[in-house]
Order: sequence, then C-alpha cells, then structure tokens
Amino acid sequence: MRPLLRVFCSVLAAASLGACASNERLPEARYTMVERQVLPLDQRVAITYEGADDSRCPENARCVWAGQVAYRFTLRIGNSVAQAFYLVPGRPGYTNPALRGSRIELDRNLTAPPRGMADMRPASYPVTFNMYAM
Repeated sequence: MRPLLRVFCSVLAAASLGACASNERLPEARYTMVERQVLPLDQRVAITYEGADDSRCPENARCVWAGQVAYRFTLRIGNSVAQAFYLVPGRPGYTNPALRGSRIELDRNLTAPPRGMADMRPASYPVTFNMYAM
C-alpha cells in the first residue's frame, strides 16, 4: 500500500471509531431550569436557558393579538458553535444533529407565569422540558 493511502485509511478508521463513540444516545429525561442556568448534556454539548419573551396581552387590556410566551435557549457544541432556539407552547419541539436523535419539547404540564400589567415582567420564568429519543 502506498504511504499516502495508508495514512488516509488510518485517519479514516480513527475518525469513524471516534464518530461511533459519540453517537451514543442522550438519556430521555425531564429538566426544570431557571434563567441563565446551563445544563451539560455530555462533555461537548450543553444547553443554556436564556430566559423568556412574553408578548401576551396584559391583564385588563384590549389587544389585537393574544401573544405568546417563547422560551429562549442556546445549544452549545464544543467551544466554537452556539445555536439559539425557542420553545413555544403548542408548537413542535427542537431537534439538532448534536442531540443525537433526541428531540426537546416543552413539558405538557408547564404553566406560564400569570400575565403582568403593561411593562411589568415577572421576576423569573422557570421552564420544564422533556428530552425524547426519536
């Protein structure tokens, strides 16, 4: 075998073995997080709960659109990749190849904080989500 081809084959074999080791499924689980909390899923993957955007109509107000609560997250892969995503009640969950076949969905029993008065935001929007294997 030529030296260059031998090097290529050994690199290819090492890469495929490394890929197999990292293809292990993430565990199915239920997580509750508070704003700015970081949840490590494995050595290279972590989720940060950034907070919530609440566009719901304030109590005792007339609005054209009822609004919604959208929970903001950042998926970090290693030290160089960060991808933002939202989870919104009643909408599909989130998938990403870094989750290795898992899907993140808001917990069905999650209740959003009560709507505040105009320009007043509750102190914290804790969130509960589930991770499911697909």
